[in-house]
Amino acid sequence: MQPEEAVKQIQCVANTSLDDIGQRVAPMYKPTFDWLATEGTEKDVTLLADQIAAEIRAGNRPGPGEADGFATEILSRRTLTDGGT
Repeated sequence: MQPEEAVKQIQCVANTSLDDIGQRVAPMYKPTFDWLATEGTEKDVTLLADQIAAEIRAGNRPGPGEADGFATEILSRRTLTDGGT
């Protein structure tokens, strides 16, 4: 999933959700999705979109810092592919 598609998915889940100061929630995640797409894979972007969407459906509104934390966690779970242990 590309970052733009991920933001659209979050917008569908939270299309009327506003943060505490009245800003749309989903666009604030785009820098995180862009960063994750650069550092990881499209699968990682999809995992992040799913995780944020699940949080929103549960009634939580993760901020950009929390989204960064989710992305960092996703990257840390990736297996080493360079033969390292």
